[in-house]
Amino acid sequence: MTETNQANNRYIQIFLGILVTLAILAVLKLSKDVTIPLILSFFCFLIFSPLVRHLDKLHIPRIFSVTLVMVLLLFIFVAAGWFVIMTVDTLVRLIPFYADKVVSLDRLLSSKLSQFIELPAGTSFLAALPVNWSNLAISSLTSISNKFLSVTKVAMLVFIFFLFLLLERQSAIPKLLAAVPKSKGLKIAVLFERITRQVSKYLLLKGVISAMTGVMFYLTALVTGLDLPILWGVLAFIFNFIPSIGSLIITTLTIVMALIQFAPNWSNVIYVGIMTISIQTILGNIIDPKLQGGQLNLSPFVILVSLTLWGYIWGLPGMFLSVPITSVLQILCANVKSLRPIAILISSGKSYQRESEKKDALARYLRKQDKLKRGENPSDKSREQAEDREATSSYHKGDFIMPENFGEKK
Repeated sequence: MTETNQANNRYIQIFLGILVTLAILAVLKLSKDVTIPLILSFFCFLIFSPLVRHLDKLHIPRIFSVTLVMVLLLFIFVAAGWFVIMTVDTLVRLIPFYADKVVSLDRLLSSKLSQFIELPAGTSFLAALPVNWSNLAISSLTSISNKFLSVTKVAMLVFIFFLFLLLERQSAIPKLLAAVPKSKGLKIAVLFERITRQVSKYLLLKGVISAMTGVMFYLTALVTGLDLPILWGVLAFIFNFIPSIGSLIITTLTIVMALIQFAPNWSNVIYVGIMTISIQTILGNIIDPKLQGGQLNLSPFVILVSLTLWGYIWGLPGMFLSVPITSVLQILCANVKSLRPIAILISSGKSYQRESEKKDALARYLRKQDKLKRGENPSDKSREQAEDREATSSYHKGDFIMPENFGEKK
């Protein structure tokens, strides 16, 4: 009877946990005007934390270090606003040129296709779509300009929240230790430190990779003569923070714009396509995983789900913050015993796969030793081959990350 009651209580706890999670997500969506600036300011704090710690090690007075960081953040905001205004102004002036290029490309594709398929005279793919592309582009750019005021309001809130986070960063841990029992306070302090260091490292490394991607896209556009090379470099930097689909979006946009501008000069289009795809492949699939290592032990499927979920809740800012938020949730779940299964399920699973293979290898080795004791002796050559194979394959596959060490690279 007791076991039945425990099972029922567990199901009730799971059901209540699901309801609470849904309620929290609903509140986050409804209160996004406040929660988005708050979360953005927290991640800005994580980005600048290494710089602040370095300034503290140099024994720079707190007022000067805070002022320096705030001026740096203000410069970034002002530069971003100036860039958006100048880019929108340039694009508005270039719309007639690109409209003519799109019409020319449409005629070229229609003529090429008519060589293989019989098409009526004067066939146009653009005419088949009931869209005025010039008006659509102008209205889109106008909407961006209209949203500039709301973006400025968000930036001001982020700036204010960030300032108070900097001012209270040294008193946060002592207040936490004084507010809760000592054992729990130490555990929460260690957990907070682990979160800040891991997410800070992820954001910094992601920023470096994104900057490298942006520079390479800028150079590619500059060498080929693609218009607005700075725009493509900045967009590559920004979209690289969106996992999985960000690199696909910016690569597709760059190739499409090269096609519109350079057709029928296919050599430049091919060059842009090869260079952009190569950049994303090398930096995104080779260099980025090596730099990140095992610190963000997240499943690719979970990353896509979190991208969709946070994008639905907070829109574009949620897509940028989906991976750091999921990483924070994973660390929290890994340090709460009842939630540890969730942390294991959303992990990549590579460490547990290596652990399972290591146990299987040990079991095979013990079975062979048992056979030797029972007199079932294999030949010396086969025994040496088996031992070499075990030593080189299964026993030395590298370390693995245990649940309590999520985010730590051993």
